[in-house]
Amino acid sequence: MALGSIHLTPQLVQAVRDTVDILDVAGDVTTLKPTGGTRYKGLCPFHKEKTPSFHVDTSNGLYYCFGCGAGGDAIKLHMETSGDDFPATIEALAQRYGIPLPAAPARGAGGRERRDLTQVLEAAAAFFQRELKASEFARTYLENRRIPPELVKSFGLGYAPDGWRFLVSALQGKIPVADLVAAGLVGKSEKTGDPYDRFRHRLMFPIHAPNGRLVGFGGRTLGDDTAKYVNTSETDEFHKGRLLYGFHQAKKTLRETGRAVLAEGYFDVLGLVTSGVEGAVAGMGTALTADQARLLGRYVDEVTVAYDGDEAGEKAFQRALPVLLEAGLHVRRAAFPAGEDPDSLRLAEGPDAVRDAVEGAKDAVWLEIERLMPGNSTPASNARAAQAISELLRQVRDSVARGDYTRRAAQDLGVPENVFHKKVGSSLYYDPSRKERAADVSPAGGEEKALQLLFDGDPPPRLPYPLPPEEIFFDEDCRNIYAAFCALYRSEGGHPPTANEVLAKLSSEGGAIDRMARLLLEESDSGDEDLDEVLSGLVRRWAKQQNKVELMRQIQQAEDEGDHERRDRLIKEKQTLLRILHPEMTGRYF
Repeated sequence: MALGSIHLTPQLVQAVRDTVDILDVAGDVTTLKPTGGTRYKGLCPFHKEKTPSFHVDTSNGLYYCFGCGAGGDAIKLHMETSGDDFPATIEALAQRYGIPLPAAPARGAGGRERRDLTQVLEAAAAFFQRELKASEFARTYLENRRIPPELVKSFGLGYAPDGWRFLVSALQGKIPVADLVAAGLVGKSEKTGDPYDRFRHRLMFPIHAPNGRLVGFGGRTLGDDTAKYVNTSETDEFHKGRLLYGFHQAKKTLRETGRAVLAEGYFDVLGLVTSGVEGAVAGMGTALTADQARLLGRYVDEVTVAYDGDEAGEKAFQRALPVLLEAGLHVRRAAFPAGEDPDSLRLAEGPDAVRDAVEGAKDAVWLEIERLMPGNSTPASNARAAQAISELLRQVRDSVARGDYTRRAAQDLGVPENVFHKKVGSSLYYDPSRKERAADVSPAGGEEKALQLLFDGDPPPRLPYPLPPEEIFFDEDCRNIYAAFCALYRSEGGHPPTANEVLAKLSSEGGAIDRMARLLLEESDSGDEDLDEVLSGLVRRWAKQQNKVELMRQIQQAEDEGDHERRDRLIKEKQTLLRILHPEMTGRYF
């Protein structure tokens, strides 16, 4: 059955979830040894280590690495180690365990039938590679750019000949024209409707999904075409904003080293690899997207930005930095001479110069802080710089790193550290969309402790009282776990769900499953702590925040709008919340 042609039903997903053995999946990527009961331990497949910190619990079907923080269930483990997306993972695991696959026509955007274009693209790739071997002009071009033949082969480079129907003619009778059009390889004349090759006289770069499946091409003109680069048109499988060139080839290195080098173009990747720089990837000719940054974040902790050493490259770096920081990545910036990129520097000064630039990359956040510092220190210029720097630092996910940047920036600005720290932290404190706000409001350990106590038994003890609302959990992953628990708790008439039932409800919510894996696998130090007391503490914290921020804002808004009825109602709500903060409150929560 062709990839992508299955009907992904809830029943199929549940059958896979019920059948898959995490010990099988984990055993494919690391050697595990029993540690007692249903638990196993081995070297982590996601980062280099000498002492095993990768734990697997077969009773819950979970894994967690206490070294790098990777965790989840068997489905996620397959996704992370294979590069398959969720549908492909379900298909692969179903086939592995002999689960019948229901077939149905796949549908793309707008409900149109979705073709499996893999064979079409692979046939085109073979054609382009044959044409490269036959074209002295294209081969000479690569030789002049000193791209080694083994790299040409491993990256599957090809050549689209200079004509309107070479590809169409070569594949005629083998591949339907409609499929070539759907794959973005062929267009049709508006006047005659005749098909024509979209790529002409171009060096062809195959582009793969993270799992290695060919999804499209990029073409670099070898003539005087005004469009220097042309990519495959967007299809159901080819989305420029979700892909990184060279990622498939670099994936193993990325996992092992935890570091990536992010360049701007195809030849930059080839130039970096030729220079001995590992883990090189590139965007697809557009600004870096959040999807691309998150893809990197699944495999690495650190990214070195190797953009061009010109004004355009610097501006592209400034746009990419907050996107990378938001994905939780530590970022460095490799400095290239003016007008040079990784490949041109290699050709001009040799591979050593490229390696030196990458290895000497500096902390990108601090470089940006230095750029934002005012040239002439005045109260107004310092205020503007403080505002810009604080906006940048709010993107830094790691609270320790953010605190260090804040301290150093405050010193250079001549601003009291506590004042600047408050400016940086204010948005984190009140913005409900930020994952890290719990750490800034109060220790997140209280939320995790509450969840551990909820799952302290198997099944957990019956809870004789209504549970407080989900909003008391500020951390998004903890809140998602708690919400799943509460939904099942209510649907079962007050019977607490098991950890496995909650995991099934969480489905593919990666972050929540990661967190739950760690909470269940780490040794609990709950001792004599009482769930009621921990939850009450979270309620009081939430009520305090609501009282200080949200209700005051709403009351003021109602006052400004002259809506006195709403104002009075909000004041009563505020008074109710205030009572929650005091020990004399009558109800346990409300």
